[in-house]
Amino acid sequence: MLTVVDTIHWSFAFLILLCAFTLGWIQLGRRVMLALVGIQFIIGIVYLGLIGTGAAALGGRLWMHILGWLLATVAYALGSRAGRSSSSKAVPILLSLIGLVLLLTTAWVGLAMHGRFVG
Repeated sequence: MLTVVDTIHWSFAFLILLCAFTLGWIQLGRRVMLALVGIQFIIGIVYLGLIGTGAAALGGRLWMHILGWLLATVAYALGSRAGRSSSSKAVPILLSLIGLVLLLTTAWVGLAMHGRFVG
């Protein structure tokens, strides 16, 4: 079961990064990103539940991974809000760029946590 959830978590992370590169720049895309990172959070909670006490061995990287997710979510939420209320087009795009960088960093931390990437 753990392998299945692990595969779903990694596959969904790839989908999120793909959508961040392609859809995250438009208003509807930022809403899609919020939905996707929310679903990924639920998948991550299930994954942590299956790992159980083994999550303690992941240490600070796990918290960096969660913090990266949280900050990316905030960036996309603020970008979505700014896109609806701000007359500036630069602010939502900048927040989308920040969200993308945070997602890339979070993915890197996730890969490093599981020994799939040195870091």
